[in-house]
Amino acid sequence: MDEVPVQLKNARKNVIFSGFGYALPLLAALATIPIMVGALGADLYGLYVICTSLIGFMTLVDLGIGQTVIKYVAEYEATNKRAKVQPVLNVALLIYLLIGLLSAVCLFVFSSNLAAALYDDPQKQVLAHRVLQITAFPLFFSYMNQFFLNVCKAYHRFDLPAVVHNSGNLGGIVLASVLLLLGYGLQEVMWGYVVIQGLALTAGYTACRHVLPATIRLQLAFDKKLFDEIVSFSFYTFIGNFVSSVAARADKLFIGMILGTEAVTYYQIPFTIAQMANGIIHALVNIAFPRFSEMFATDNKQGLLSLYRKVGQVMSLISMVIAVLLITVGGNFLALWISPEFAQHATLTLQIIALYFFLHSNTVTGYWVLQGGGEAKLTALIAVIGTVSYFVGMYYLGEHYAHNGVAFALFLLLLAVPLQYVWIARYVGHRVVEYIVQLVIFAVLGYFMLYGLEIVNDWLNNHLLEILVDGVLGLLVLIVGGYWLLKRKDSEGEGFETPPLLKGRS
Repeated sequence: MDEVPVQLKNARKNVIFSGFGYALPLLAALATIPIMVGALGADLYGLYVICTSLIGFMTLVDLGIGQTVIKYVAEYEATNKRAKVQPVLNVALLIYLLIGLLSAVCLFVFSSNLAAALYDDPQKQVLAHRVLQITAFPLFFSYMNQFFLNVCKAYHRFDLPAVVHNSGNLGGIVLASVLLLLGYGLQEVMWGYVVIQGLALTAGYTACRHVLPATIRLQLAFDKKLFDEIVSFSFYTFIGNFVSSVAARADKLFIGMILGTEAVTYYQIPFTIAQMANGIIHALVNIAFPRFSEMFATDNKQGLLSLYRKVGQVMSLISMVIAVLLITVGGNFLALWISPEFAQHATLTLQIIALYFFLHSNTVTGYWVLQGGGEAKLTALIAVIGTVSYFVGMYYLGEHYAHNGVAFALFLLLLAVPLQYVWIARYVGHRVVEYIVQLVIFAVLGYFMLYGLEIVNDWLNNHLLEILVDGVLGLLVLIVGGYWLLKRKDSEGEGFETPPLLKGRS
């Protein structure tokens, strides 16, 4: 079999394209959000956020079929069961089409109800109604595109989905800004998203056909026997993805209903900054998902443990540096980027969310290990417990502390995460105490880095210089620390070594 050399050959390309593909829309968003807020105002920008969040929300609600495609196609290819690939894709394509159509129709039909829940002003209700109806079209295009992009990922081609998906995001952001600068309104902006997502869908289909073996044809069909075999994994993955999507996307709609759309803006912009900064972690760890699935399928326990440790350590380093920078100069960035008045409202919110994402980002590797091992039921249980707790906390804390209370409620999403580490300790060999020690080490390192940067910032006493200097120092920490972690050798497999303090049973 020559699949492994091909996977190793693609690994560097996947990392580069995922990293740069993620960074470009991030930079575009940072450059254009002030334009959008200035052109639309805090009120209508909150409505724009809700519309784009609905599009992103639906890309994750696929009954778990997306991750099923990646897991089982990678597994079947690794175990020479290629005949099963075609039926998996047939079932997945059919389900994507049905769910996509149903979702778009529901949003179109019930847009007036959503508009009435958001606004009391009749004129604003009319505008929201029309904008939400338009949103149904890019929602459908973006949703269908996930099928084609997941097929690429199953064959270890994360570079193609990164280019297509992030080009769509970049194109939507840039076109929206251009339309607003030309004097057009929110309706025209959302029609722009229709065009961009239609083009992205075409590109996704083309990339999928390029990756698929010539013997496999995409068609709508149904194989009940194979469907019954994978339905359990898909169902529980859907539950986990659905509630996680509700927490990450639909909460903006909930915030708008209980606190108003201005609160959405003051919460969402800090959340977006932290989410986009930490999103690189999700993009990079996702590359390992097919490999985790193959290692479980081939019973490569030593390689699995080593890969899990190494990925977890590197992601802990990245999340630590990101959290420190957001806490030290996040407020300065908001003041220069949008306005000092906005920074007064949102700096504390950003710092709270930065701490949450530091903890959350350290759970991402474990999530993909569980999915690779077929433990979708456990990941779903963790997501359900966390999301229910989050919405309860958001309601009570939001009433008393507004958008800062909602930010504090995010920590409740992690309530059941210890279950993840108990399973990993039992079936992968990475003990819970190793995770705790690793988390404490990086938290302490982050504290000293934070303390040092604060001293430097007091000496500089200039917002722009503080951002530049802290950014350069943070980058140096990433380069040096990442090089040290990645160069260590490991006798347990996969060419990695775990620091002695973190070593455990294999």
